Amino acid sequence: MAVRTESQRAYYATHKVAILALQKAYHKKYLQTERGKQNKLENTYRMRAKYPEKYKARYTLRNAVKTGYVVKGACEICGIIKVESHHDDYSKPLEVRWLCHQHHCELEGRR
Repeated sequence: MAVRTESQRAYYATHKVAILALQKAYHKKYLQTERGKQNKLENTYRMRAKYPEKYKARYTLRNAVKTGYVVKGACEICGIIKVESHHDDYSKPLEVRWLCHQHHCELEGRR
């Protein structure tokens, strides 16, 4: 892995939004190609096989929200309406915490 120089880090810091937008556009275009579709499908099957309890919990919750059995709430921390579900225990698929993307990432230790 190449080490970035100070000038490269500074460039990235000042142009981060534009760089991320280009990467997102490229990725979206890639996923529309046959190779991108195939890779996404293979990754989905691999993750389902590796983490079946996660898949089952997410699938169960998705159907419960869709049918109205479970209603999405606001973020438990800041109250934002656009939320993601967080399972503390995958064996209890309908017991979730509703968190905004920022707080969900903080809780899971992601950026």
